[in-house]
Amino acid sequence: MTKERLRVIIGENIRGERVSRGISIDELSEMLDLTPGFVGLIERGQRGTTSSTLFKLADVFEISIDSLFQRKEGSVLSFGEESDDRQSSKRRKVASFISDFSEEELDFVLATLKGLRNISRPQKATYDDVFDEAD
Repeated sequence: MTKERLRVIIGENIRGERVSRGISIDELSEMLDLTPGFVGLIERGQRGTTSSTLFKLADVFEISIDSLFQRKEGSVLSFGEESDDRQSSKRRKVASFISDFSEEELDFVLATLKGLRNISRPQKATYDDVFDEAD
């Protein structure tokens, strides 16, 4: 899975959630403290965003963060050899576990996960390949 394809999937899901709730790009951009143009770029998959913005989006839409990574047909992105159902279950458990973490705790978790991914699979795309450093 390329970083471009991942950005498109995330963007499509953000747009779908926004439209289904009747929220305009202007309203969403205000909630996220981003420009409407930047939100449009994210929705079209032309730009990535930070993990903190993804957490804000999940909070605004009242969804789990892993649902932003699901393909339209309902299968979660596959980064390994496990079935989509098992991965989806694990992602939900992780999202549930960290849902009430403070921003400092989330930063620590993200840094730890980034380090683990780089150690265990250095040939794979890294966190920085998928997400921009700043909105």
